[in-house]
Amino acid sequence: MTHEDYAKYRQTMKDFRDEFSAHRECGYNEPVPYFDIAHNVALHYVSWLEKYNTIPSLEMTVEEYQEELQPMIESFKVK
Repeated sequence: MTHEDYAKYRQTMKDFRDEFSAHRECGYNEPVPYFDIAHNVALHYVSWLEKYNTIPSLEMTVEEYQEELQPMIESFKVK
């Protein structure tokens, strides 16, 4: 994906958010954009943050807080 392609995709997502999702502009009649690119960007961003130790890895966070979070996790399960 080129920088120009990404900029166009980003603007499409921003327009969707601004004109439909967040504000419900009257007459907005564009198709819902695909979220696969946004999802991949988010995954790459998290990988980058983990690589440069800006945030701990998700696995480390889960391990660190597993005991504390387990009761909450159990309470969310359908019984």
